[in-house]
Formats: sequence, C-alpha cells, structure tokens
Amino acid sequence: MTDIPDTPQEASARALSYPDFRRYYLGAVCGTNGGWVTRILLSWLAWDLTGSPSFVGVIAATSLLPVAVFGPFFGTLADRMSARTGFQRVSLFLLAIPIVLTALLALDVLTPVPLFFLALAFGTVMSAYHPVRQSLGPRLVARPAIGSVVALAALNFNIGRLLAPAIGGLLIAQYGTLVTSFLGIALAIPNALIAPTLNPREDDHSQHGRMLDDLKQGFMVVWTRWPIRRSIMLAVAALGLTRGVSEILALVADGIFERGASGLGLLTSAVGGGALVAAIFQVVAGNQLVRHRALRFGVMFVGFAGALGLVHAPSFESALVPAAFVGFASTYVGVSLQIGVQARLEDELRGRVMSIWMLANTASTAFLAFAISTVTEWTGMPLATTLFVIVCAVATVAIWIRPVGD
Repeated sequence: MTDIPDTPQEASARALSYPDFRRYYLGAVCGTNGGWVTRILLSWLAWDLTGSPSFVGVIAATSLLPVAVFGPFFGTLADRMSARTGFQRVSLFLLAIPIVLTALLALDVLTPVPLFFLALAFGTVMSAYHPVRQSLGPRLVARPAIGSVVALAALNFNIGRLLAPAIGGLLIAQYGTLVTSFLGIALAIPNALIAPTLNPREDDHSQHGRMLDDLKQGFMVVWTRWPIRRSIMLAVAALGLTRGVSEILALVADGIFERGASGLGLLTSAVGGGALVAAIFQVVAGNQLVRHRALRFGVMFVGFAGALGLVHAPSFESALVPAAFVGFASTYVGVSLQIGVQARLEDELRGRVMSIWMLANTASTAFLAFAISTVTEWTGMPLATTLFVIVCAVATVAIWIRPVGD
C-alpha cells in the first residue's frame, strides 16, 4: 500500500536529465555549502568577539528562529510571484550577506551588534529561501521526477552538513575569518548567475486576492487534505523527537559520557554519516522504496530505538551506532514524507504548504530539544529521553493507524 499518488516508475536520477534542473542543482550545491560556511563563521565570530556562550546561543537562535516565524509569510509571497523572480531576489540577498560581513571584517569594524543584525538578516533570508527553493525545484521537472528532486536536495544538504563546517573550521584556523568570508561570497555567486537562466513552470498570478487570504488558503489546504496533514503530523511526532535529540548531543557527549567537545564532534559526525547514507540510499533507490508506507513506519521506530540506544549506551563508543541510526531515520523519514506532500501539491500552492512543512519541522525540533533538556535537569537525560520517546511513539502509532484515504 502507498500514500504517494501513482506515477510512472522513474529512476531517482531522472531529475538530472532536465537541463534547467541540472543548472539549478549546481547552484544549489554551491549555495548550500556557502550557507553552512556562513553559519559556522557567524558562530565562531560570536565566540571570538565576546567569549560568551550565551551570545553564541543568541546568534544560533537568531539565524534559525526566522525560519519558523517568517516562513509562511515568505511562502505566500513565493506563490504570488514568478518562481524565477523569487529565486533571483533571494539569491542576490544571500550573496549580499557575506559581502557585508567581508567588508566589516576587512575594515576591522565588526562588533557584536552588527554581527547580531547580520545573523538576523541571514536567518530572515533563509526563511524566504526555503519555500522558494521547495517551490522552484519541482517546477523544473515533470511530476514523476518530483521524488528525485527531493532526494537529491536531501543528498546535497547532508553532504554540505558534513563537509562545509569542517572546511570552514579549517580555513578559520589556518587563514582567519576574512579569507573564510571570501569563500562564502564565492559559493553564493553561482546561484545569482544561474537564477535568470531558469525556465520553471509558471502560474497565472493575476487571480490572487489579498495576501492574508492566500496565507489562510495555505493553512486550509493543509487542514482539509488529510494525507498532507497526516504527513506533517508524522513529521512533528517522529522527526521532532529524533532531530530534537540531535540538537542536544552535547548533553550526551559530555553530560553522560564526559567526552567534551571531541565527543560532541564524533557524535555529530555519526548522526551526519547516518543521514548521508539515507540520502544516498534514496537517491539510488528512488520511489521504489519511498513509496512503501510499512518501510517508512519501521524506519520511524528505528529512529526511536536509536534515540534510546544513544542515551542508554554502556560506553561512548557503543553510542556511535545508535547515533547513526538517529541520523539515518531522520533523513529517510523526512525525505519520504516530503515527497508525499510535494507529489500531492499543485504548483501554485507549493510555497505556502512547504513553508508550513518547514514551520512544523522547525518548531517541533526546537520544542522537543528544549523539553528533553529541561526535563533532564530533574530526571537525567536517559529517563527524560525515554519518556518523550514513549509519548512520540504513541502519537506516531495513533496518526499512522488512520487510513490515508480518510
């Protein structure tokens, strides 16, 4: 049984057979790595300028929170304008941020206040970039290749998550922040150059009413279409838990095993490695695997088991394997659920609905990371994680047993 509409069987690499998508993907690879370099640079500069752990946390939150707050607004804007125009504008803003950062570093006038506003600008532009990207990619291919688009995007994200922060960190250590900021500029340029050459399917935007009405329509589509709402609810219950645990690995590395920053790095790499394996697996297998509901359900519980194994492991070394399971499950389930949502959407709704998808994922991850870490203060992390795994597993089963066609 499947909860993805029937489409002709296509190889996952099918999306790369479209010239427009190939150009877009080249820019996306550069842009994703550039975004990670900018993120690691902002984080390091926050520490270097202040020596304050709390300010590092403020910069991290400032660059992430706008995705949840402004995402639906920018998703509505994305549906009201040409997909190519929206992508061009976002690409130029993503180029402007590292240029401004480089100028401030070169002039030696960067202080915590402008760094805060740069992080806020970066987070705000990223909150626009996500719905624009998720609307544009599927418009560059035929509908049967949408699954390939989503799987390739996940592969790009996970490779960037593994490589770019390490490269950025090495550059900062060897050559300093100014040289690293130039890399951020270089990696943002391809998207700005490629955007005007793309020819996505476009809609008739003359029929749009008030912006608030369009935004409400996006939420109504999610609410009234049970298969889409179901996918988002499953993402909240299953992905919120596994990704939430991934956000607080420092509590495992040092709080449980007393391995410090090096332990955190190893656990983060294990999660990232599992995620990368899942992304490669889905790109190679295509819709042949992501269409199977039972397999996806099983992988959700692999993620729950990984979270439990991570906090109950008898040694640090034995915790690395369940950490990889957490990363694998998060990516596999996230990609397959997103394919199910994208496959059911008309082009003119993609920006709004996918921004709601991002809102639900970001908010649930943040909430569960905060909730687990807060309860950990009272009970310890093993018990806190176990309690939330039970709650999320029960919620997942309750959502899952309702038929997709209801």
